[in-house]
Amino acid sequence: MFFRQAIITDIEAAWRIICEAKQMMHDRGRDQWTEEYPSLDTIRGDVGSGDAYVLAADGGRVAAYAVITAKPELAYAAIDGKWLTGGRYVVVHRLAVAAAFRGSGLARRMMTHAESLCRDRGVGSIRVDTNHDNAEMLSLLNSLGYKRCGTVSYGFRGERIAFEKIV
Repeated sequence: MFFRQAIITDIEAAWRIICEAKQMMHDRGRDQWTEEYPSLDTIRGDVGSGDAYVLAADGGRVAAYAVITAKPELAYAAIDGKWLTGGRYVVVHRLAVAAAFRGSGLARRMMTHAESLCRDRGVGSIRVDTNHDNAEMLSLLNSLGYKRCGTVSYGFRGERIAFEKIV
C-alpha cells in the first residue's frame, strides 16, 4: 500500500469508497453519513483543495480515503468540553476503507500516516470527531491513544464525539 495525496483521477474510486461506507452505515442503522453527505461535490472539493489522501494498492487501486487538513474546523471552536491543546492542529475527516479491504488495518494505517503528516508539518496535535454509534472509529481512536475531549455540533447533522491526540 502506498500513501499519497489524492489526484483528480482518484475521485471516482474515492466516491465509490464513500458510497460503500454510507451504505454500511445505513445498513447498521447509523446516521453519521446520509444520502446527502458527504456528496460527490464534497469529495471533488477535498481533492481540489489538496487535503484528500488515499492508500493505494499495488497497481494503483484506491483502498482507503481520508481528508487530512491543517485548516481549522469551525465546529471545534465551540466544543462542549475542553481540547488537550490550544494551538494549531491537524484534522482527519471522511475516513473510509473500501469494502474489499475492510478489516485489514487500513484505517489504522491511514491514521498513522495522518499523525506523521501532523509531525512533518510541525503541528503538535491531531483532532477527529465521530458519531456516538460509529463503533469501529471509536474503537480505532481508543486503540491509538486518542483522548475524548467532549462533543461538537454540526447543526442539523448532529453532535459528534471529539477526540485529540498529542503527537
